[in-house]
Amino acid sequence: MRSVENLLYHELIGLKIKICQCPQADFINVIGQIVFETKNMLIIKTSNGIKKIAKNIINQCIIYLQTYACFLNGKQLIGRPEDRVLKIKR
Repeated sequence: MRSVENLLYHELIGLKIKICQCPQADFINVIGQIVFETKNMLIIKTSNGIKKIAKNIINQCIIYLQTYACFLNGKQLIGRPEDRVLKIKR
């Protein structure tokens, strides 16, 4: 089960996301559902269509779980989901 402590161990597909801080003004306050994740990109389905956002330009985002919200930096998300687990130190 996904929780705030182990969110980076799981895939992000299907989770709701909000971009809070980003150097590109077009992506600030983008809210939607993550539909696909690559090594360096998040593909988000919004009410205005599909947005492709590079993970490294996200300064702060909120990922909503069922009962919690998790604040993350986009640099924490860089890498394929299966490789991201190996980077995390326990």
